[in-house]
Amino acid sequence: RRAGGGKGMIWLSNVGCKGDETNVEWCPHSPWGRHDCDHEMDAGVCCIGKGKPAGEKAPGPSYACAGGENKVDNGSTRLVGCKNAGCRLEVRHNDEWGTVCDGGFTEKNAKVVCRSLGLPGGFVVKRYGGNYNMQGFGKVWLSDVHCNGAESWVGSCRHKGWGDNRCSHSDDVGVCCGDRPQYGSVREMRTAGIHVPPCQPKGASVRFFEACNHRGRRGDLYQGEYPKLSAASCDNDSEQCRVDSCSVPPGALSSMSIPAGVRVTLFSQYFFGGSTRAFTGPVDVRCLVSYGWNDRARSVKIETV
Repeated sequence: RRAGGGKGMIWLSNVGCKGDETNVEWCPHSPWGRHDCDHEMDAGVCCIGKGKPAGEKAPGPSYACAGGENKVDNGSTRLVGCKNAGCRLEVRHNDEWGTVCDGGFTEKNAKVVCRSLGLPGGFVVKRYGGNYNMQGFGKVWLSDVHCNGAESWVGSCRHKGWGDNRCSHSDDVGVCCGDRPQYGSVREMRTAGIHVPPCQPKGASVRFFEACNHRGRRGDLYQGEYPKLSAASCDNDSEQCRVDSCSVPPGALSSMSIPAGVRVTLFSQYFFGGSTRAFTGPVDVRCLVSYGWNDRARSVKIETV
């Protein structure tokens, strides 16, 4: 008692746990931040003994997003219904588990979730319920969640109110703990079971041709970043969008037509590495060999100027 020495906010007072709670925040207490204490009254805790033995591994496959488990649960927050892409986030309120709506859910929120579960990193998987057919059931407890990053669990973050939302379980948010994987193409994402929304081409487009002087097979790429051009298709990974009209193999990108206000930067290596060459429209590049490019590009960026 009276360990003292703290700084900043004093969040809890008059805490009265029964002893079977898995999180001190679930114990009865005065409203958050309401007290007549100072930091000389900061409580201290000393843990003695070996502690609670680790439980058995949850049955089922292992998923990196759940720290190598089938699911992970700390009593107030859990990740369940896991796939390679992520897990459905659920929180407990009034002794009832419910889901979280993805509206306004950010990467900062995901990191709070993962830290509360003892896992690293964290990123959001939007509409996990609908996109992956992993809808929860029962209550949708939270929406419009805004964490500042220092909270001990996601229920402490600002939100619209418990159960106050118009979300369906198709909007259930997913979370994956760890670093966001890097995929070289949309095809790789689909192979890994990652949902890719349908293409919605937008912005300026550039027409590429497989032969000099705008001859041969042609294909269009829209504004965006293309880190890995494929001989079969060109996938817009920046927008997670497949450009179905693109069919320009990297070894036969010989000429292009660039409209005004658009800059095209070619890279000799995948993921924007190696040597580069930029062209700003309006310009018809009749033959890349004439520019010393050797008729080859592995990745492309298209942007407005």
